[in-house]
Amino acid sequence: MPPLPHRIEMQRHPGSSQQDIENEPDWADNREHRIGYTNRQDRKPGFTHEGDERDNEDAFEAKASGKLQNLRSRIRKGELVDFRDIVANQEAHSQGWRYRLDWSEDWIKNVEDWPANRQKRKSEEQAQQQQNTQENSETEETPQQEHEWKRATQPQDDTKHHDAYPSDAKEDKENIHPDEDSTSKIESEYQKLRNKYSPQEIALLRNLQHEKVYISQLEQNDGKRASPVKINRRQLSIDEADQFSPDNWIPRSDKLVRLTGKHPLNAEPQLTPLFDAGLITPNEFHYVRNHGAVPRLLWETHKLEVNVGKGRSSVFTMDNIRINFDPINVAVSLACDGNRRKELNMIKRSKGFNWGSGAVSCAYWRGPLMRDVLLAAGLEPSTLRGDKRFWVNFEGADEPSEGKYATCIPIQSALDPTNDVILAYEMNDSPLLPDHGYPLRVIIPGYVGGRSVKWLQKLWISDEENGSHYHIWDNRVLPSFVTEKDGEFAETLFRHPDTACNEQNLNSVIVKPAQGERIEVRRAWKGETYRIEGYAHDGGGHEVQRVEVSLDGGRTWLYCIRKFPQAPIRHGSKFWTWLHWHIDIDIAYLLRCESIAVRCFNVFKNTQPQHPSWNIMGMMNNCWYIVRPEIVEDRPDGATEILWRHPTEPGTGDEGWMKLFTEMQIANAKQSAGTPGKQFTRAEVEKHGGKATILGHAGKLDQETSSEFDSIHDGYAWSKLNECVLGTLTTKASNYLTTTARSRSTSTTQPAHIALQPHRWVPVTLQSRHSIPPGTRTYTLSLQPGKTALGLQTCQHLQLGFHLLDRMHIRSYTPTRPILSTDENGTFDLVVKTYFPTDDQPGGAMSNILDCIAIGEQVEMRGPTGEITYGGNGDFDVEGKKKHWDRVSLILGGSGITPGYQLLARICKTEGDETEVRVIDANKTEGDILLKDEMEAFVQGSEGRVQVTHVLSHPGEGWSGKRGHVGKEVVRENLFQPGKGSVVFLCGPPTMIQKAALPALTEWGYEEEENCFGF
Repeated sequence: MPPLPHRIEMQRHPGSSQQDIENEPDWADNREHRIGYTNRQDRKPGFTHEGDERDNEDAFEAKASGKLQNLRSRIRKGELVDFRDIVANQEAHSQGWRYRLDWSEDWIKNVEDWPANRQKRKSEEQAQQQQNTQENSETEETPQQEHEWKRATQPQDDTKHHDAYPSDAKEDKENIHPDEDSTSKIESEYQKLRNKYSPQEIALLRNLQHEKVYISQLEQNDGKRASPVKINRRQLSIDEADQFSPDNWIPRSDKLVRLTGKHPLNAEPQLTPLFDAGLITPNEFHYVRNHGAVPRLLWETHKLEVNVGKGRSSVFTMDNIRINFDPINVAVSLACDGNRRKELNMIKRSKGFNWGSGAVSCAYWRGPLMRDVLLAAGLEPSTLRGDKRFWVNFEGADEPSEGKYATCIPIQSALDPTNDVILAYEMNDSPLLPDHGYPLRVIIPGYVGGRSVKWLQKLWISDEENGSHYHIWDNRVLPSFVTEKDGEFAETLFRHPDTACNEQNLNSVIVKPAQGERIEVRRAWKGETYRIEGYAHDGGGHEVQRVEVSLDGGRTWLYCIRKFPQAPIRHGSKFWTWLHWHIDIDIAYLLRCESIAVRCFNVFKNTQPQHPSWNIMGMMNNCWYIVRPEIVEDRPDGATEILWRHPTEPGTGDEGWMKLFTEMQIANAKQSAGTPGKQFTRAEVEKHGGKATILGHAGKLDQETSSEFDSIHDGYAWSKLNECVLGTLTTKASNYLTTTARSRSTSTTQPAHIALQPHRWVPVTLQSRHSIPPGTRTYTLSLQPGKTALGLQTCQHLQLGFHLLDRMHIRSYTPTRPILSTDENGTFDLVVKTYFPTDDQPGGAMSNILDCIAIGEQVEMRGPTGEITYGGNGDFDVEGKKKHWDRVSLILGGSGITPGYQLLARICKTEGDETEVRVIDANKTEGDILLKDEMEAFVQGSEGRVQVTHVLSHPGEGWSGKRGHVGKEVVRENLFQPGKGSVVFLCGPPTMIQKAALPALTEWGYEEEENCFGF
């Protein structure tokens, strides 16, 4: 208990007599001169000053010598002094000062050891002894404290802490571990507290006591610490969304939600995985903000140009920066100033895309201070005139659509060593990833992410703010009356210095309960608790000093416990990191709460606004973050659950509790009504493939295309879209689009030992290359470490990809090994015919790349592809439907033999498989026949179940087999007749399949998608 500011000593008093009460005058009248009563001037009319005259006063010593020191010496010796002594010995005072004595009246009259005072004290001591003797027989009572008085006299709702706190909070169990000897002491302390507080309040008190100790013991980061997390490159692969973009070469995490379509990458993690990853964000969970293609830069060749004015400029290599400057390594939270923009877009469409609440991360960044590099380049701070403002500008090497990305901050901010402005070349103790600015970027702690320029290539000093497009027209908060980016108001305010976003603002977000999370109501009956969790941060290095949640719309608030990263403090008071917070709540209170809202407070005791503030750029939204519950009973067992909804989901997700504003709904309806009446089939769409920026969508049916446009563009863009719309898809094409999108969204994650991923490109290494004449190669490729199985079923294919400037070059192949699971050894074989260049043409891209790259080099792999799989003994799965055929016919041409070979090998190598196979293998010359010896071996060992017919269009003189082309006669002579139990599969050159083989088969009686399929 803290010391009391005062203690009240109670003395018995009979009170005023009845006569005194009746004779008391009416004080409402002016009675300023009533004798004996204190007036407004604090004197009693009619009385001389009390204490001025005393009986039996002793004579005083002679006057002092006139020196104040002598007077003080006399006092120290115990001599008595009066007012005359003090006035006579008072020091002179400065001109303009009021005359003042340096001793108080109370000290002279009542504290000095005058005989009268001695007598007074003796009387008081005797009276006190008599009172003590009288009270000894009575129960001693502890003086009542103010909070106890309030709880006893005022309504409990005003004085008691919220009962939603659990009585056995987790911190009690986790942080209090008494030994046997101290158990009784703790129980005694608990009982004392229990006399005042409820169990819930005691749990809160203990949590607060623990947090008080925790906060007081937070350590300071000296800039030399190591990040507690390391990069996991095995979790990084090439997303199929990037395969047709200039970023096709960049491995990216599958933990991020894309917000702006396929290119450029702007992505954030889902909140729960981001939070669960810890207080230091692993690289693969860090949000990404790109304005264009990522520049492909090399450490060995990249240079930083620094111009400090007056003709002084320097160029630094990356080795210069790493070796010649002392780096710091500190944890810094970065947050996009568009974080939580989607909430504003639900109110009214802004000019920005739909960031959710995951555009914030906290990582360690290593590099020298920018000030050290500027000083090394020749900057002399003394030459910066004090009456003029200067800025340091930074420019990246990327080339987005509106020119170089450049911005600036005041030069004093960069030169202040306590601001920790870093030129970073490492993130979490690993070289920067391409998406995060490799090989060099700016990190400005406490600022919005848009000022921390990536791919840094240039620094310079200027006496005016940066004038680049992205400094002027991005990262701004304008008044809400500006609703467009053109016109005089917009032009003025976008160029206004005070609309720029620099320091990050105060923000907090609820992570758990997560969007869509369900809590069983029956858990409330058991008295269980739930831990609400989230994150909070502030800008400018300011600590978030308090976090609170409300269960009743802000009428009451509950205190949350904070947790910081290790050693979060820099320079004594700077907090560059975020924090995580939590509070344990009885589920019974969640069951009846109207919502959960969170707010936080910074060092200035400022807090977040309750309501959002819309602005044209959708920036800096930091209103209360609110999640809402719904009671649902949609489970098969009829169990009742609490379903939680966040305001929004990132990107195109629409399951949040906020709904699109009415104007946008109307605009969407008008857009739909204004669409031309023409319809397009799937085949018609896929005839036309676009190029450049639309290549990722063109020539395909993609559900994301329309959704992404809707999430990125505002109403004006929708109105312009009317000029471009050609028509709509047919119902069948639209259904295909929806089904494909649903299939991708529900695709399962592969087991850890499987190498292939359906929607991610993973690297495989060229292990060996063997020639099989003429011009054909067998390539052996090895899987990533830890991957023991390819993950390909019989009749399926994989895709190989190689990175080119504008896109990934992709080809499908069917491995010739492994065939059975017993063949798996962490490698696979491809048989590839090389289409060499001639004087007329450059040859095949992938076949020549594979033939030329060095052993040990990597290519990308994705898969499996193909909806037909063979399970053995004539059992097939065709697009999810089970089929059985005992007789299999194959029409193969050129390099299309490999999928047929894979099926044939599986049948022949599986003991007990009695499926019969007939093969037509069409080629130009005998030298073009692939895998001839292997197929002949299958024929020899099949006891007549397998027959292979080779047909050559340009045979040599010694050829004794079939000559010509695949046609009606060749098909009927060498394949199984259509009927029950028969199926035919085709793979070969388009002309051969479409013009010859397919017509012959359909005329004979085979029916497409029933018993006739293409591999």
